[in-house]
Amino acid sequence: MTISSDEELSKAIDEASALVQQIQDYVGRDFSKTAKLRFPRGYLRTASEARQRVGFLSNRTLRSNIAYTLQLADVQHWILNRTDLSGMAKEMVIKLQMFLLGTIVESITKNYLHGKCGGNFCKRTQYLLEAGEIDEELKLDIDWLWGLRNNMHLFQLDNIEWSSTDYTIANHNRAVRAFRRLLAKLGGS
Repeated sequence: MTISSDEELSKAIDEASALVQQIQDYVGRDFSKTAKLRFPRGYLRTASEARQRVGFLSNRTLRSNIAYTLQLADVQHWILNRTDLSGMAKEMVIKLQMFLLGTIVESITKNYLHGKCGGNFCKRTQYLLEAGEIDEELKLDIDWLWGLRNNMHLFQLDNIEWSSTDYTIANHNRAVRAFRRLLAKLGGS
């Protein structure tokens, strides 16, 4: 079946959703049964495409590791955009996206400033600001992202995350924009 209209798309989504639910109802959490769905081809960017985005980095291994992390981010992005995941589970996928982006931004600044500015993350972003490589808005955004990334240290959290408003689609989009702007400023795409 080829989908060629919004009506056909809606019908196909309903049918696929019903079949996936039937599969889940049948297998439950019995992992002895083979019940793997084929992940849609064509959504994930290739590692080569992702490496090109950070081609300005001097460390080949880091470029590859970032590329693989971006592929993981693509998987999570598909889940956020193509499923009706909600509540805490959705927020935790968003948290993981922010963790990945924050970790990538940390690695980019560390490599980009190697031999120029060591120190902690905020010292590096201050250096980039003072050197005119980023503007104040981008510095605030990537420092904010770094702060959210550090929420992965669960033992350091003072509050229950469920009560947090950090892991929203709006904040996810802010994090993605900050990441893209940093790439553009430093020579990536």
